Amino acid sequence: MNYSEAVSYLYGLERFGIKLGLENTLSLLNYLGNPHLKFPSVHIAGTNGKGSVCAMLESILCHSGYKTGLYTSPHLVDFRERIRICRQWIEKDFILDFVKNLKEKIEKEQYTFFEVTTVLAFLCFAQKKIDIGVIETGLGGRLDSTNVLNPEVAIITTINYDHTDKLGTTLSQIASEKGGIIKPNVPTVVMAEKKKVTDVLKSICEKRKSEFIHIKDVTRWEINKSSISGSIFSFESDSVKYKNLKLNLAGSHQIKNAVASITAIEELKKKGWKIKKNGVREGLKKVNWRGRLEIFQKKPLVLLDVAHNPEGAKILVDSLKKLIPDKKITFIFGVVEGKDFPQLLSILKEYSHLIILTQPKYPKMISPGILAEELEKKKANYKVIPEIKEAFEFAKENTKSSDAICITGSHFTVGEFLEIFEKIRPSTNSGRLVKSNRNRLR
Repeated sequence: MNYSEAVSYLYGLERFGIKLGLENTLSLLNYLGNPHLKFPSVHIAGTNGKGSVCAMLESILCHSGYKTGLYTSPHLVDFRERIRICRQWIEKDFILDFVKNLKEKIEKEQYTFFEVTTVLAFLCFAQKKIDIGVIETGLGGRLDSTNVLNPEVAIITTINYDHTDKLGTTLSQIASEKGGIIKPNVPTVVMAEKKKVTDVLKSICEKRKSEFIHIKDVTRWEINKSSISGSIFSFESDSVKYKNLKLNLAGSHQIKNAVASITAIEELKKKGWKIKKNGVREGLKKVNWRGRLEIFQKKPLVLLDVAHNPEGAKILVDSLKKLIPDKKITFIFGVVEGKDFPQLLSILKEYSHLIILTQPKYPKMISPGILAEELEKKKANYKVIPEIKEAFEFAKENTKSSDAICITGSHFTVGEFLEIFEKIRPSTNSGRLVKSNRNRLR
């Protein structure tokens, strides 16, 4: 077995489906000596924003001199993006050895893709002796494989409708699942604003004697400057004040993510972690997170955004309206099964000049024909071009240099676009490059 075969084998574990619950993960961790108990962590859950918060926290901690481990999912192009140590992807040999040594046990117990990947990350972090791990939940929280940790701080970002078949059909049910990462005597930083959500999270915190820390209650922030290349903002709490923080990610939603990250950093400082102001400044200024209003090219402006649920699409459209109000937008859109594509398309339609429907080469993508039927009902301006390469070429030929193209709808859509075009884009036309994490496969 070589590295490529090892990764293919891991992907093949999808045949065992998704099993919500901790029993399998704990059994495999126990077999390996419980590596998850050998490093401290910050644990992040939420519907949208959790990946960005992870990236910001990891960047701040790394710029503060700590050896960090970052575990996120899914990825965009390369499986190794999921597991990083101080921004370096996990070594191929580590993955290969892991699969070789555990293949027989994995087959016997029928561990799932995400269970095995989570254990792989935790074993890597333990053996590489990281100082702290920044860990993103995969699906939900309570029964997610990552929920075997006892973190220093828990963070819950926004909560909205997504994965309703597994997490519940009401916001209260979804909040209860996400709130499953709340641990006894561990502070919980909360971003969610809807009262029915915060009531659930506050109740869980009270039962578990976890301090409930809502960013709106303990912080104040002001946006000084905002553009498609990033933002400058000021932050204040009872314990710290920052003026003119530069954030290398665009959109007011990313400033809220940064506020949550700084709030979590302040909680870590209370526990003895040495994090100086300059670490926060440099961490936010240099944070890298692909596919979040990422500028891929400048003329015409080409943006990549992995908005894959209605809340994400609304954030995307609101950001475009504020940041590039004079540009006509052509969306290249492909989405995976199980997503609320009628609502996604409704949101994009209201701000689109044209929607090009495409279908990345992943088995669970929705057919452009089905998407087209929805846009017919909405009397939208659209075109079906199944191949992403052809879709982008058509968009470029039919978009003025003063307008914009946005590739969105799924991590798979953005990921396949990058696989095709990343190596051939002109460096003189690339705009702001954000070289870091990506996403695919949950």
